[in-house]
Amino acid sequence: MSRCAGPHRGSRHGAAAATARIIAEEHPDRLILAGIAGASDRSVAVCEVVAVAGERIAELPGKYAVRYAADFIPAGLRTVESNTTNRTGVAASGTQIENMEGAAFLVVCRAFGVPGAEVRAVSNYTDDPRSAWRIEESAEKLAKTIIRILSDYE
Repeated sequence: MSRCAGPHRGSRHGAAAATARIIAEEHPDRLILAGIAGASDRSVAVCEVVAVAGERIAELPGKYAVRYAADFIPAGLRTVESNTTNRTGVAASGTQIENMEGAAFLVVCRAFGVPGAEVRAVSNYTDDPRSAWRIEESAEKLAKTIIRILSDYE
């Protein structure tokens, strides 16, 4: 059965808590985090939907910069590396996109032994003014992609 957990307002703590709650209450066989992201790499198009292969926490010093890998990649999507950050525009360090909750989601999935994947629609480039972000259009493309992905698993 597929179910949407609802928004958690883009924080690491909220994502971790929501993921742990879903795992404890629903006992899923896998989870997919779906959300928007900003791209630091202009080879990733605005409104493109991508799968995150791995996450890093951008603000951690180098010796603590662990890569958190997704457990599976939904078919048919380009893969990228992502920074989890508290603010937009943090140095990219070999990643193509950034978000605010991906690493927390993957860490909790791993801790509970539930395979996790992350799918993102790019709403903006990280140096774009907020007025240029295309949140509605990217969210619509993300929703269509998630419907396709879920139909592949049912």
